[in-house]
Amino acid sequence: MLSSRIGAALLCGGLIAALALGSSGIPLSSFESADGASNRVALSGAVLESGPDTTASVGVADDHPVSLRLLLPEDAAEDVVPHTIASWLRAAGLRFEPGTSAAGTLPVSGDAAGFERAFGTPLVRVDHRGSQIVHPRTTPSIPRALAEDIRGVAGSVQADHYQPLNTGAHEQPDDEAESTATDLLPTPEPRSPDAESRRSPSSAAGTPRTSDACSRYWGERLTASWPANAAYELRSNWLCGYAPRDLRIIHGVPDSITGTGARIGIIAAYDDPAVEANTNEYFTTAGAQPLRPGQYVVHAPDDPDESVCGGVANWTDEQHLDVQAAHAIAPDARIVYWGANSCRSLDLFSTILEAAGSQTVDVLSLSFGSREKSDTADDRELLNRALVQAAANGVSVFAASGNDGDYTHEGDHPELDVTSPASSPYVTAVGGVSAGLRRDGSLAVMTGWASKPFFARTGGLIPPGFDSGSGGGSSSSYRAPSWQDAASGLDSGSSYRHTPDVAALADPTSGFTVYTTTGEGTAYRSIGGTSLATPIVASMVSMAKAEKGLRIGLATPWLYRLQGTAAIRDIRHQDAAVWSNLPSRRGQLWPETIYAWDASPQSLRTGVGWDEVTGLGVPRGAAFFELFGETQR
Repeated sequence: MLSSRIGAALLCGGLIAALALGSSGIPLSSFESADGASNRVALSGAVLESGPDTTASVGVADDHPVSLRLLLPEDAAEDVVPHTIASWLRAAGLRFEPGTSAAGTLPVSGDAAGFERAFGTPLVRVDHRGSQIVHPRTTPSIPRALAEDIRGVAGSVQADHYQPLNTGAHEQPDDEAESTATDLLPTPEPRSPDAESRRSPSSAAGTPRTSDACSRYWGERLTASWPANAAYELRSNWLCGYAPRDLRIIHGVPDSITGTGARIGIIAAYDDPAVEANTNEYFTTAGAQPLRPGQYVVHAPDDPDESVCGGVANWTDEQHLDVQAAHAIAPDARIVYWGANSCRSLDLFSTILEAAGSQTVDVLSLSFGSREKSDTADDRELLNRALVQAAANGVSVFAASGNDGDYTHEGDHPELDVTSPASSPYVTAVGGVSAGLRRDGSLAVMTGWASKPFFARTGGLIPPGFDSGSGGGSSSSYRAPSWQDAASGLDSGSSYRHTPDVAALADPTSGFTVYTTTGEGTAYRSIGGTSLATPIVASMVSMAKAEKGLRIGLATPWLYRLQGTAAIRDIRHQDAAVWSNLPSRRGQLWPETIYAWDASPQSLRTGVGWDEVTGLGVPRGAAFFELFGETQR
């Protein structure tokens, strides 16, 4: 666990002292000659806490590639590797590059044979939670003589469990002109940031057209097939996908704030080189501002492994979504994208560490995730060291809270869980809302994203009764940070970290139109998920920091100070639903589906104050940019 000293550095934004770590002075022969089990120290954090049964495992080839990061003392010098560690690694046939360490971590590479020589256990391939992973057969260990200099090892488990957290992507129908970017939501009338609060739920809606097509705005169309036994106060066909300008309207971004001086960082796996061209074509067609030359900067992966994680094809929607959402919210901001070599923990967390030290961004947006229990303790330590480095450098990190609610709908392992990296107290966890924007730009509905699907033909519940929703709940790995102690609505008796912290647009039935690469070329797709919410909030904070010249690292404590002000919309339940001709599940008996919004399909509930669906609520309007970072509150 990170020390309280480093935790304090997150709040004040101070630098972490770099103390030189010299050689321990122990010759290699002294630990090589007595390298029995009794002279070794187990690295218990290098294996999964609820690990797989390795008795039925299959060994990997000796030349199976291995990448690791040794966890040295937190204050280890970045340009010094103790002689004993260097000698031990070389003797095992593992490689490292002097001068590449950061945040007390040392990158190491080699093969499975070298791993076994160094850590005293072979790597094996084993089934775990329905997928194959590479895992140490037994707990890795190191010579006792190195125990003071090596605190753990990240990357010993190879699993491609981190996935992009976008959802609901579907190609827009070619026969519906309204659902392409050439026929976008009409420009709304001017309004103040709180205009929607002064309107009745029915005002500005007009009479819906009877149609089975998607709606460009809330209430534009309503199917004639809506069953009589599915009564909701607010109804519409599902939204085709909001346009770039709509994201700013939904979140109340003032016209005068466009992101000048803001620097937004985005991290995902791989890189699709078509993102910039696709974004410019889309925004030009939509009448929005395209990217200027040099406004979008890419750090492509240096050694991508496309044999895992679905490769670029599985991550291109995510990259397009993140870049286009950030550019929609902050059209004048600089966007810097880092692509990791794969979706494995080590690659993603190492990329966060690289970006944190780059001095080129003010925020980082992480729209990927996995169950918190999918990482080893040493992997989480690497993550947190990277996040501490970011905070010390004045970089605010935001992570998607997930699209699986409390995870209890998941097949053979339906236990409660939260999403990593959002569960770390060193990031701001971003949840999601569902939102219906009227033709005039006012909000008809904004409620928690927790959708329950019903057959539109019969009104019957579609098993398992959960479609998708904002991730949230209590961490089992992290204690509650101090800024959650006094949050209204949060159980003060809980001693663990709760997620999410804030929220933004996420429901795929009220998603964002993205122009992305497909197997056949390009297509407009409506995409949601907390993958959408995260770059929205990150971009808003980046603009707020740029407006005031703020050097704030971890943004979460500053956001909690805004609870109860006009800067945060406290999300309440609203009785709303949408009809769609798209099925909730593959193989669904009838495709037509009613998605009941904020229907509490699991344990998570939207409520007054902080809640496990939307956190504090949604940052909004001029008040957010005025109040964020104010020290007197």
